[in-house]
Amino acid sequence: MHQVALFPIPNVVAFPGTVVPLHVFEPRYRKMINESVEADRMIAVCHTRKEIRPARPTQTMAEALSSNQGTYEPCDVFSAGSCTIMETTTDGRIYANVNMTTRLKLTSEVQTLPYRIVDCDELQDSPLDENDKGIRDMKQSITASMLQLTGRDNIALRRVLADSRWTDLEAAKFSFKVFQFIRFEAEAMQALLEMTDTVDRLQTIDTYLREATAR
Repeated sequence: MHQVALFPIPNVVAFPGTVVPLHVFEPRYRKMINESVEADRMIAVCHTRKEIRPARPTQTMAEALSSNQGTYEPCDVFSAGSCTIMETTTDGRIYANVNMTTRLKLTSEVQTLPYRIVDCDELQDSPLDENDKGIRDMKQSITASMLQLTGRDNIALRRVLADSRWTDLEAAKFSFKVFQFIRFEAEAMQALLEMTDTVDRLQTIDTYLREATAR
């Protein structure tokens, strides 16, 4: 069982093995960041199901810093990890990075206000044979499509994708780490995050990327 602070952000789907940068200005979430770092509590960033209370349509930054924005119903599956505060501005805004380390499924709510704290269970993929040729072929196909889509002149990315630390990643970690470099529509990414069959996830990613490179 894991207890995490929950930061619902529409259209943001995070995967283990990736880093999520945050620019935090709402009072409740600045409080959440500071208290979570102090308590060494993980923060989960997640996509949302629906809007419960809309944000005010027009606000100055000063108004946004003194009032909370929209309220959203979070998705039940998300990633979480430790938060590092990179900078706190003179007006109180926080720039932070969340290093996503684990995938979780919400089981119950511990605290609702001023921000959510929830109990979660870890969501694991089914076991598989890492040496299966089909898995190796899909990883190679995905890597080739990523290079084609992001540009073969991207020397930094080419170095990352050619490194043995990338090519030798376990299949599940590979299928998550892809999203440090590319993005799909939020609903598609949420569906991928919720899959517990690594092969199905790799096949779906491979199909999406093949379709994108064919356009």
